Amino acid sequence: MAIVDERGRVAGKVNLIDAVVAFLILVLIPVSFGAYLLFRTPQPTLSAINPTTLYQGPLLRIEVQGENLRPFMRVSFNNVQGRTYMIASTRSALVDLPDLAPGTYDVVLYDHMQEVAKLPKALTILPLAPTPTVDMRVSGAFKSFTSDRMQAVKPGDKFQTNGTVVAEVESMGAPVPSFVTLTAGAEAVKVPIAGKMDIPAVLKLKCFVSSTPDGSLKCSVPGPVNQTDVVVDGALSLAAPGGWVTYQIEKVLTK
Repeated sequence: MAIVDERGRVAGKVNLIDAVVAFLILVLIPVSFGAYLLFRTPQPTLSAINPTTLYQGPLLRIEVQGENLRPFMRVSFNNVQGRTYMIASTRSALVDLPDLAPGTYDVVLYDHMQEVAKLPKALTILPLAPTPTVDMRVSGAFKSFTSDRMQAVKPGDKFQTNGTVVAEVESMGAPVPSFVTLTAGAEAVKVPIAGKMDIPAVLKLKCFVSSTPDGSLKCSVPGPVNQTDVVVDGALSLAAPGGWVTYQIEKVLTK
């Protein structure tokens, strides 16, 4: 008897095409599932952050820990996105925090626009303790003015940062050729700036007192991004009506 009859049946019982289809199904389903498990993109997860508590302030950074972390993801705190996402490995990434008010925040991981993991109430931002504010006087100069900006500042002008007065012009002198003092190793070098003028001035500063790692105290003035310590050759960025101006300190006055 023929193995395959005129109706395509094997041994007169099973249709050959049906048998081939059934065989392919039985083979392809496990193979396809295995390929899916092998080549699928694993789901990212979050397990912890370090540290979990920070004091409010600028330039804060945390480490997020998890599994299957990838480049080009992003982390948000509630609905405020972190400034950076720097992948270290599939289990760790560094995130620079945005400006956050005191409170408790969910840490949320996104892949493109899709939320993929969350740590509820994982980060706590504590308020800063009140810092003392003191008045100081410095002499120096407003730097690199063009001729059309000579009237940008005048005695009595007050400069604010975030609504708080940080400096006031006490007196001003006649413009002089511009230069900037740069630090080169242990030396201070005065470098001229062609075509610009400096305006000597004495400023009254309101600065806040903070401690250094060795326990000594310093006075700093808030700036648009970072604070500036009140030291000789320190440069202050001040918001004037016509735009930001730079003032470099030449001397800290005691009277």
